[in-house]
Amino acid sequence: MAKKITYLFGAGASYNAVPILNSLSDLMIKSGSYLKISAPQIFGNIKNPIDRNGFNNFIKFAENLINLGENAREYGTLDTYAKKLHLNSEVEELKKLKFLVSIFFTIWQGYLHTLFPLKEENENDQRVKFQKIDSRYKSLVSNFLLENDSLDSPNLDKNINFISWNYDHQLESALNLFTKSGLDFNSLNLIYPFAPLSNNHENMMINHLNGVSNFWKNNNGDVESMFDITSLETIQNLCRRIGEIYKRDNFNKAYTFINYSWDDDSRKISHAEKILNQTDILVIIGYSFPTFNRAIDSRLLSGKSNSFDKIIYQDPNASKELLELFNIQFRNKAGNLVKENGQLQVLKKTEQFYIPPEYFPQGDKKENYYMGITT
Repeated sequence: MAKKITYLFGAGASYNAVPILNSLSDLMIKSGSYLKISAPQIFGNIKNPIDRNGFNNFIKFAENLINLGENAREYGTLDTYAKKLHLNSEVEELKKLKFLVSIFFTIWQGYLHTLFPLKEENENDQRVKFQKIDSRYKSLVSNFLLENDSLDSPNLDKNINFISWNYDHQLESALNLFTKSGLDFNSLNLIYPFAPLSNNHENMMINHLNGVSNFWKNNNGDVESMFDITSLETIQNLCRRIGEIYKRDNFNKAYTFINYSWDDDSRKISHAEKILNQTDILVIIGYSFPTFNRAIDSRLLSGKSNSFDKIIYQDPNASKELLELFNIQFRNKAGNLVKENGQLQVLKKTEQFYIPPEYFPQGDKKENYYMGITT
């Protein structure tokens, strides 16, 4: 019987494409400053009141993004500042924060990643650029997609599941590369569900515990993307779209699609529990188990309801001691519950995402399991 494999992604899984940790607040500030300064050139000659309103909305967005970055820097992390707003019942500010976060992560992956370096220099004294899609996702999904002659999109192996603490859609963008023609986010969501179309989370193949950027409920209450792919291709279209949607009346529309661990989203967590309860092999990538998330992480990983054949923890700072915070149960070959005895593996190299050798039929191929390359 095929093993069921689940990937649990943290921010480090998108390191090559999306700002994380302290760089997030810095790049929010730099992005907002760049957009504000560039706005007159981007919008050009404003001839009518609609264009003027769009320009003013866009300037407000840029200023609010700068302020959000400054607050995130002051409080140490974006999550800490969001928790402050939550505890003080600053609901309107929290709605604005979530709207800003959703827009920022969307336009970062669409355009802004081209403007700033991932690293200022390397050993060759050259800038290292952010990738549009972290190439490790491309290699990963290529192994799990199955040919489907009757459709324009390949099937994702039903034995593979993804749980993510990230807002970004790096994984979804990688999947989209393997469709015969690039799909818009709404169509992609119908094929590889990652944003719930209703309160039912059971159909999601990719469970974003922190929510996912670029989705909202429109004026009719329907779930749809705020930006289509074509509007992200040029800075002019991107900024004009922001000018259209960045209004206080819209802030609430994305509120339920960006989540924090203290938000009550029991259906999403229950779905993640169900996935992990059926998981044989868990691969944890780029996740530091921050304290805010540990109550949920404990619920997902601890206890006898969720047990595993093995766990691979891949992160530059990975350690068995961190996972010992959770009462994780393992199964031996006889299927009995046991304490960890060699079933937990730590990998600190992150050039490619780990693919368990159990996924491939033994003897059919020669595999480089770690690099995710088959020959």
